Amino acid sequence: MQLEAQLRLCQSCLWCCKSGLRLLFQSSVHRAAFNHYDLLGVKPDATLEQIKNAFFDKSKKMHPDSDPSNPGLHGQFVELNEAYRVLSKEVSRREYDLRLRHPYTGGQAFRPTSTYNPRAEAQESMRYWDQFKHSQPQETTAEEWERKRKRNFRIVSYCMLIMGLSISTHVLFFRKLESIHNNFMDEKDRVITQIYKESKERARVNGFKKQTEILRQKHADFLEKYKITRNSGEDK
Repeated sequence: MQLEAQLRLCQSCLWCCKSGLRLLFQSSVHRAAFNHYDLLGVKPDATLEQIKNAFFDKSKKMHPDSDPSNPGLHGQFVELNEAYRVLSKEVSRREYDLRLRHPYTGGQAFRPTSTYNPRAEAQESMRYWDQFKHSQPQETTAEEWERKRKRNFRIVSYCMLIMGLSISTHVLFFRKLESIHNNFMDEKDRVITQIYKESKERARVNGFKKQTEILRQKHADFLEKYKITRNSGEDK
């Protein structure tokens, strides 16, 4: 009798362990399957803009029209719309975050306090994407054409004005530079001409022989000075 009681106790312990592991596994699977953040591929602290961008990116890939041969896309698209609908509203997202932090019992997916129709949501999303496929270019009225024409005319006028100012500035700058260069060259020619006239006048006054002696003396002084400078450089 004592052995039989011990066996029953062991069986009860094993059953409790198996039940606990099964519940833990189901809970983890349930949370992973219904985690809207993972479904959208964003972090729990993501902003509304990040959630919106993630939804648009994934909805393009999971849209049923993207692969008609895959019937499972419809269910994934419905779940994606549900995740975006819950996380895009502040109240429902707050309730969902509270449920994630404090998991509840039961096998049903999260539903906010507001009513929700998955089929209507999926149809609305389909209509949203269909409007881009079948959208036609809007006709432009005469007033819009006139407004665009005036705007383009103003833009072209501003560009032409800027180009005219730029060209005028460059022309004035180069003219001023040319004037400075011409003045410099004229002054240089005047100095050279004056030196030439003074030299010519001295040669006429001194005579040819005396002027030749003066030039030879200056040349000798120059050679002497150059010789002294060269010798001092070699000594160093």
